Amino acid sequence: MFACLSLLFCRLTLLAVFCWATVGKAQDVTAFREAVVDFHMLPSSWSRALAWIFLGAECLVVVCLLSGIAPLLVAGFVLAAALLLAFGIALSTTLLRKMHVVCNCFGRTVRYVSVYDVVRNGLLVLCALGGLWFLHLPLPPAPAVAFVVIGCMSLCTAILLSNLADIVDMLRKPLLLQ
Repeated sequence: MFACLSLLFCRLTLLAVFCWATVGKAQDVTAFREAVVDFHMLPSSWSRALAWIFLGAECLVVVCLLSGIAPLLVAGFVLAAALLLAFGIALSTTLLRKMHVVCNCFGRTVRYVSVYDVVRNGLLVLCALGGLWFLHLPLPPAPAVAFVVIGCMSLCTAILLSNLADIVDMLRKPLLLQ
């Protein structure tokens, strides 16, 4: 039962994160395209095509993870891990080059890339790899109540990870007592 619930958690967490990222980018593709240019990793003339390719790949992850069909789940977990690794490498190199860039990972923002964005992506890569691992184990069907409980846990995890940098910044500030 643990493997079944763990698979469900990985699947729903990634589904929530990629839905959020896809909707955020789709609402302002120009902002995401600008971020692709600002990373200075690839020629800026490729930015429009890359923004749409990444957006399409994120949509594909969502479709695959929603499907529930084993081969598509495998594809969804693999594509999610690949995208997260690619984004993680881009974020890491930006930090190593001491560049101040906004990533617009979940839509337009003014917050610069931080180490917490890399940590977030690393944890999500582990989630995708975990999903692949649990998918290959013999799994009994999950009880209906598990979808609700694990769904809530996954949504909370996605929100926490997606806002990790902001949460850490908020917790680092001393409380002002009046």
